[in-house]
Amino acid sequence: MAEKVPCNIVVAHEPFSLTVGKEEEEFVRKAAKLINEKIDSYRETKKIHSHQRLLALVALDFVMSNLKFDAKHNDLQMSVSGKISELDKLLSSVIE
Repeated sequence: MAEKVPCNIVVAHEPFSLTVGKEEEEFVRKAAKLINEKIDSYRETKKIHSHQRLLALVALDFVMSNLKFDAKHNDLQMSVSGKISELDKLLSSVIE
């Protein structure tokens, strides 16, 4: 069982006291930092001051990035699978 540790973070000026796996703590802290940086960036560039609107834009931005990553990952996975099939056929013909 993974060891749990306390993790206190602030996201959009809201404090959160979480208990996370020791191996997840670094990711939680980095995620909070990225969210806060993105909020600050949108606040400065778009001149938006509503925390709700800022969080909505940040959520949209990160989900879009995740969807793009998933699409690229799927394309890469299909490409690799195709190459493995080609190599398998080639090896089979050489062995026979």
